[in-house]
Amino acid sequence: MSEKKPAVVADAPAAEKATRKAAKADKAAKPTTKTGKTAHRGRPPLAPEVYVEYSGKQYNITDLVDRAKADYRLTHKVGVQSCKVYIKPEEEAAYYVVNKVSGKLPL
Repeated sequence: MSEKKPAVVADAPAAEKATRKAAKADKAAKPTTKTGKTAHRGRPPLAPEVYVEYSGKQYNITDLVDRAKADYRLTHKVGVQSCKVYIKPEEEAAYYVVNKVSGKLPL
């Protein structure tokens, strides 16, 4: 009987190159920031301005949120973890809950 010679793999270097290219493609497709989102160049993220109009008066919601956080920081040294603002234009007041601490702001 004839002896079987081991098959010579001539495509091994080509397969290794293909593996390297696939690894480079995977690295390029992965997110570049720690938050898991890809970094966008150019434009800053969209910051919408939200207003409430009631009885001919207009209230800026972003301003109310900032005022609620500032009011909380006057009495607490802990950073803001959560912030909810409830607006009642008929009472001309905004109620907030920051880190389970509630308060009231005049509009």
